[in-house]
Amino acid sequence: MQNEFALEGWMFINYIALHWYYRIYQQLLAKHELNGKFSPKDFISFLTEIKRVKINDKWYTAEITKKTNDLLKKLELPIT
Repeated sequence: MQNEFALEGWMFINYIALHWYYRIYQQLLAKHELNGKFSPKDFISFLTEIKRVKINDKWYTAEITKKTNDLLKKLELPIT
């Protein structure tokens, strides 16, 4: 690391990422008993596939794969 501030920033970002990872694991996957099928990394990769497009100054959700849509319904997460 270049200096102490960079190290503190790196540690903070890692703390936040780890906190989000385990929150996804505990509340979403373990609560709905999907941790045998999906990992938090899988869940995050499914969410990165969701795209929004702007057509004539209006935002629309692009196509979502069936697998991603089914997972979101099981977890009761609306995509707006």
